[in-house]
Amino acid sequence: MEQLFSVLIGTLVASILSVGYLHVSEKLKMRSEVLLEVVGFCDEIYHHLQNFHVYKNAEYTDRDHDLAIEDYRSLSRELTVLLTSTKVNEKMVTAFGEKEELGLFLELSNQLRQVARILHRATRNAGINTGQQVNQLFKDKIDPLRHKLIQNLIKGAKVTGILPDVYKYQMPTFYKITSYFIKPKT
Repeated sequence: MEQLFSVLIGTLVASILSVGYLHVSEKLKMRSEVLLEVVGFCDEIYHHLQNFHVYKNAEYTDRDHDLAIEDYRSLSRELTVLLTSTKVNEKMVTAFGEKEELGLFLELSNQLRQVARILHRATRNAGINTGQQVNQLFKDKIDPLRHKLIQNLIKGAKVTGILPDVYKYQMPTFYKITSYFIKPKT
C-alpha cells in the first residue's frame, strides 16, 4: 500500500512539473518570437526613415535622387502603414503583458512617428535644420529607447525573466503568501 501511495505522489509531482515545464517553454518560445518581430519591425522603420530622410535631403540640396518619385511615394505609404500598425503592439501585450517593455515600445513608436512628421513637413528652407533635428532625436531619444527596449525584451525572453512572471501573475495567491516571508533587497 505504501508503494502505491508513493507511486501516486510521484506521478502527481511529475505531472505538475511537466505542465509547469510546458508552460514556461511555450512562454519562452512566444517571447523569443515576439522579440525577433519587434527587432525586425524597428529595423524596417529605421530603414524606411533613413531612405525618406536621404530623399528629402537630396531634394532640398538639389542633389541627384537615388529614388524615383514613384518609389518615394511607395516608401511614404509603406512607412505610414508601419507606423500606424498595432499588430506588433498586440503581440507584445500577449507575450510580455502590460509592463515596462510595452511602455518603452509605445514611447519608441511615438518618437518614430514624430520623426516621420518632421520629415513629411520639411520644407526646402528648413531642410538643414530638419536634418539636424532628426539626427538629434535619434541620438538623444530613439537610439537609447530602442537599446533599452531590446535589452528588456532579451531579459524577458530568458527563463530567468519568465519564472518571476509565472510566479507573480500565474500564481497570485501563492505569491501574496510567500511575499510576506521574502525580505526586500536593500
